Amino acid sequence: MLSRAMIPLLAALLTAATTTAPATAAPVKHVVYVAKNGSDDAKGTLRDPFATIERARDALAGTTSRREPGIVYIREGVYQSAKTIEVKGAEHSYVTYAAYPGEQVELAGVTTLAPEKFRRLSDLPAYDAKWSSKARVPAGTAPNVWVYDLGAEGIPTGTLYKNGFNWKPQPYAPELITDDATQTLAQYPNGDAKLTRDHLTVKEAPKGARDYFSDKTADGTTLPYEEMLELPGPVYTVKDADLAARYGKWAKPAGTDTPDGTAYETDGWLSGYFGNNYANDRLRIETVGGGDLTTHYPTMYVATDKWTSFVAQNVLSELDTEGEYYIDRWQDHDTLYYYPPGGTVEGKEISLTSFDAPFFQLENVTGVTLKDLRLNGTTGSGVRLLDAESCTIDGLEILNVSMDAVQIGEANDAITAIAEYRTSRGGHRNRVVDSRLHDLGGGGVFTAGGDRDSLERGDHVVEHNEIYDFSKLATYTPAGYLYGVGNTFRYNNVHDAPHMAIQIMGNDMEVTHNRFERLVTHASDQGVIYAGRDYTYLNNVVAYNLFKDVGADGNQAVYMDDGMSGMVVHHNVFDNVQHGLFYQSGHSNVARDNVFTNVTYIGHDKLYHEGGKRLPVANAKVVIERFNDMLKVGDGTGFTNTRQNVETWYRHYAKQYPNIRDWYVPSDAQGEPCTAVGDTECTDEQVWSDPDSLYVPAHNVLTRSVSIATGDFAYTDDADGLSVKTFNPDFDSFNARLATPVEAGFDAATGRFDARATPLNRAEGFGPAWVRAWNRTFSLDGIGPRAAR
Repeated sequence: MLSRAMIPLLAALLTAATTTAPATAAPVKHVVYVAKNGSDDAKGTLRDPFATIERARDALAGTTSRREPGIVYIREGVYQSAKTIEVKGAEHSYVTYAAYPGEQVELAGVTTLAPEKFRRLSDLPAYDAKWSSKARVPAGTAPNVWVYDLGAEGIPTGTLYKNGFNWKPQPYAPELITDDATQTLAQYPNGDAKLTRDHLTVKEAPKGARDYFSDKTADGTTLPYEEMLELPGPVYTVKDADLAARYGKWAKPAGTDTPDGTAYETDGWLSGYFGNNYANDRLRIETVGGGDLTTHYPTMYVATDKWTSFVAQNVLSELDTEGEYYIDRWQDHDTLYYYPPGGTVEGKEISLTSFDAPFFQLENVTGVTLKDLRLNGTTGSGVRLLDAESCTIDGLEILNVSMDAVQIGEANDAITAIAEYRTSRGGHRNRVVDSRLHDLGGGGVFTAGGDRDSLERGDHVVEHNEIYDFSKLATYTPAGYLYGVGNTFRYNNVHDAPHMAIQIMGNDMEVTHNRFERLVTHASDQGVIYAGRDYTYLNNVVAYNLFKDVGADGNQAVYMDDGMSGMVVHHNVFDNVQHGLFYQSGHSNVARDNVFTNVTYIGHDKLYHEGGKRLPVANAKVVIERFNDMLKVGDGTGFTNTRQNVETWYRHYAKQYPNIRDWYVPSDAQGEPCTAVGDTECTDEQVWSDPDSLYVPAHNVLTRSVSIATGDFAYTDDADGLSVKTFNPDFDSFNARLATPVEAGFDAATGRFDARATPLNRAEGFGPAWVRAWNRTFSLDGIGPRAAR
């Protein structure tokens, strides 16, 4: 018999036996050092270190293994990055690259601008062509503007590219950073203000690029990308008097062949929302004059006045606010204009991102760890992992990155909205832990792992991180991308971003024990957690999270879009949210045991039945193709899966979704999707009533909700009286409605109930056991990087 003292020891041994140990857990025989004062001709010892990480990497090549891992200790200092450090191939596996204990190590993709090389605008020579654009600086600003000759220092000035939702991501232009704060590219209007339909209206609105993708075209083909870029952009007519007085400098006049950089902007852009209120885009300003503003490049979605919300950007003539800057690239001038806070550069640390690639790329390696490093400044992504196994990003600070901080795997060039979108090369069991990822133009951690055809898991884990100030340059770039199968995002503190925090495109994901605060603050029709347009994204669990202070402009905490099915949402707190949950036409979505406090609506629904049961339903081509891609038996090519894989799906989900074998796309006798309701085939019952039809929102659950100062569920009002409750009569059962947190015995600071005083002890569907279980499982403790505690 085991003594009580031996039980914890046995448990620890069992845990160790079933957990993959980090690369540094085994005794380390192979240790080399890197230092600022080192030499690549050195021995790599503590006293005779190498000068570069690449030299240390090569010194360990082929000598390390799981049993004999290696470590590269990097001594204190700032190491300028000029190219990606590639850790590639089995010979470079089982190595940790770490800051020497107790020392601060930064890999810098930023170039510090020497204070003594700044000059006041007023001190420039009168006739130097390099500074000819200075004539565009507003007279009122000029006394406070400083300039820097980047070209003379060989500092890259980058390029402004066409970027935006569903356009191919490209490196962004360099960003100016002062005292660790990103400055603002000169724009109009300033601050959070936007140009709207009150300022200008759409005069010409050509088709958007979205209309040329395969799910929208009559022949099912997609226009080649380069041809798509040649499509015309919208034309706007100026109506606001203040705008009319200033927009004439934003580009060359209509009919002019060659711009005059002394009078007009040479690379001005519009940046923001054009054809909807949730996906950003960028257009170059082509010409101005006669009350019109023409653009170069198409919008992704057709431009409409309703959604106009953007700024004019990269316009020197609008450099009129502290913190704004502009880089003149015209005719290789490569010069910086800057209006520093307080009107002076003195006493400030000013730098420019000059690196346009990942700091590290881990490819085809196993057991590699990056630990306790600071990666600062790139117009690309921070760290990329391709076909990596059991690698770890541990204790990193990644900041001032224009794209994603960490990318695990990659995606093809198809847009996420269509069935051809694929991810690959994600590897397995990679981890991002205890890190701070912030000031990001894109997202936090892109995880593509697992195989959806076979439901093989990726088992990537993102945990105990703080991720904030992300999505600054692009929408749909969340703190956590969960793509594939079986990846986890837990115990993270995610806050302060204009768009979503999590996007799920796959199965068996876990989003648990996170704080989500002050998110989707500058978007509409969006969610903190977003998933959709696929009936086969099943068993994604959202549990034990706090959703607090979500942007109120038509947003929700959990957005289950176009047919999203099988989401499991339980034991979460929703605090100060407009809509907690959005059920949109999907199957088998379950929300149970959640607390809603100060929420306008617990949630709302939307049915394909709206607007008169129209066929085909919205986005029919995509949802049908994606359903068939996983659950239609074939040879695995096209939009089919193999019989073996389909059986794997059925067995895997048989208990959770017992009717999954019976789900069907409403089709006619020839197997073609229904396009109209008939008497003998494609009947109203087959399409619109049978709970196994994909178009019927069956088997949805909302139960055991605690509603504190919260409105009811808002049912659809445009489906002839039908709603999600029509098909799920027990929907919204056991809803405990309470006026205040005090009345509920609920402590918002801890997320727990007073087990003795709460009236839930006596509420139908709840009771003391429910309260005890809640208090035991829901906790706001331990979230965020463990090093901070």
